[in-house]
Amino acid sequence: MTHEELLQVESSARQHNEVMLNQSRLAYTIEQEELGRFNLLRPKIFIDGDQWCCLYGDDIQTGIAGFGSTPDKAIWDWNLQWNKEITKESKQ
Repeated sequence: MTHEELLQVESSARQHNEVMLNQSRLAYTIEQEELGRFNLLRPKIFIDGDQWCCLYGDDIQTGIAGFGSTPDKAIWDWNLQWNKEITKESKQ
């Protein structure tokens, strides 16, 4: 391999590493933002039937609830539910 080819491979590897680092930083920022809401609002976490429930509000019908097989999965589902828009079907 020529010196020029080696420099090109090194440059490509460096660019790839920069992209991967930026993706990791973005994922970390998103995770911190979503967990920040959880830490600020302090929803209740409890077992509901055979799943974990993460609930902000008085009850599942009027509050925002997320469910999962682990507390972490329930928290992530709660974050998804928090961002859902109200539709005509969900009001009925």
